[in-house]
Amino acid sequence: MKNALFLIAALLVGATLFQSCKKDNAADEDVTTSEDLATSEDFSEQIDFAVDVAIEERGGGNTCPTVTLAQPWGTWPNTITIDYGSTGCTGPNGDHFLKGKIIINQSADMFTAGAVRTKTFENFFVDDVQVSGTKSWTNNGKDAAGNWSYTKTATNMVHSYPDGTSSTWNRTHTSTLISGGGTPTHWDNVWSITGTAAGTNRNGKNITASILEPLIKKATCRWITEGVTQFTREGKTATLDFGNGTCDRFGQMTLPNGETVTIRLRK
Repeated sequence: MKNALFLIAALLVGATLFQSCKKDNAADEDVTTSEDLATSEDFSEQIDFAVDVAIEERGGGNTCPTVTLAQPWGTWPNTITIDYGSTGCTGPNGDHFLKGKIIINQSADMFTAGAVRTKTFENFFVDDVQVSGTKSWTNNGKDAAGNWSYTKTATNMVHSYPDGTSSTWNRTHTSTLISGGGTPTHWDNVWSITGTAAGTNRNGKNITASILEPLIKKATCRWITEGVTQFTREGKTATLDFGNGTCDRFGQMTLPNGETVTIRLRK
């Protein structure tokens, strides 16, 4: 009898531990997903900003990056190559380290309704993560408030990490330049971003995501500072809140069970 009771107790403890393990694994998977999604949004914005600044400054007279135009500036269409070299250098915000080439095909000045800018990548890295795929902008003209609006798509974007894992993304965003559109510099730009994405996280799990509250990206801040993204993995939905406008690297994730977790956005 004692042996039977001991066996039942052991089975109950084992089942409890198993369920606890399952919960922990699910939470870990959600954290991985939120980190991958945040990195994807972050890299997308940082690459766009680096391109804007490199084109604006034509390399700034520095050795890195070098900016080469197939045709004289102001001639359209044009191909622009931004080359950070094989050794690389820091990006315009002084945080990310960039290596390799970004190759741009552009149909017109980007403050022209209907203009299209397409970016591809050649052995390109953001820090230690290799980035490949295609990013395109299309100028939609000005919205009802008089702000420039762009449709930004990412096709087969792959982030390959040093540990051999990778995440993949396809997205369609509408990005509105809510501040800075009336000045020649990009350093005062503030973007409001809406849209959807789909892909796989580093563990190969399928993800869909949509922006519930517009993401706000300021040129003067390294990270996205506001906005909420909702993502679904294996039928379970979580949210990632980028903050209230403070320039920091923290986000608040709400798990499918309602628990909240603070995550650190990629440095």
